[in-house]
Amino acid sequence: MQGLLVLLLYSSLTHLLDVSKFRRIYRIYREHAGLDQSVVTLLFYRAAAQYNLDQFIPVEVKNQNVLLTEYGDLGKGYFLDPARKISFKVNHMSKEASDVQTYAAQANMETWRSSVESVLTAYVKDHYPYGVCTVYGKTLNAGKAIIACIECHKYQPNVFWNGLWKSEWKFVLSPPCTEVTGTIKVRAHYFEEGSISLISSFEVNEKLSLTVRKIDIAYLMDNYQKLDILLKGLRRHLPFTRTTLDWNKVINSKVVKEMDLGQGQ
Repeated sequence: MQGLLVLLLYSSLTHLLDVSKFRRIYRIYREHAGLDQSVVTLLFYRAAAQYNLDQFIPVEVKNQNVLLTEYGDLGKGYFLDPARKISFKVNHMSKEASDVQTYAAQANMETWRSSVESVLTAYVKDHYPYGVCTVYGKTLNAGKAIIACIECHKYQPNVFWNGLWKSEWKFVLSPPCTEVTGTIKVRAHYFEEGSISLISSFEVNEKLSLTVRKIDIAYLMDNYQKLDILLKGLRRHLPFTRTTLDWNKVINSKVVKEMDLGQGQ
């Protein structure tokens, strides 16, 4: 059974993401595997649940998409929508949501969470044509953290290819700096003349203070240059002779002496 679970998780994107095709595989295996139907059903449900969480599969809840992730997993099939502060139950095989209820999330993280969500939503809209993002505020072992999840997929079975992008970003709030870790994963499947699958990933680990420091230095250097130009502009320009004025010569000049004599008279 474990072998089947692995096979399902690494099979074609189309087979797991297309509900009708997934059910077709389920029926075939149930009829020919020689196992109890309840065992087969449980196995397939676990495979679907694991796949949905691993790939951040979006589910429509009250006309809005919410990602299924481990950070929103409330247990017993329930998940969190932190943006609208609601919980909902998911059928992992049909990818349908039900039993929507209000849910009180961590209030002390909401200001940070909602701020990141607002910016990230605009970013996803600009850069991911079919993208969905969900942002969580969580307390981890490392401290308070904002976790941002992004998913974008496009399925083109008519032209024999499917693709999925997911990325996860953690901002651990630990003043005076914030640690930023990220994982980007891309999965593609091409099956016109055969079957070719590609799975690629990229890891990011940075300190946000370094980014801020670079920006601060660039800002200071820019201002130093502007101040230098400003100070040069404030300096008095040389006269037409291009030489400075010798006041000793002025005092001892004949004109000044004659002016002094004139005032004495």
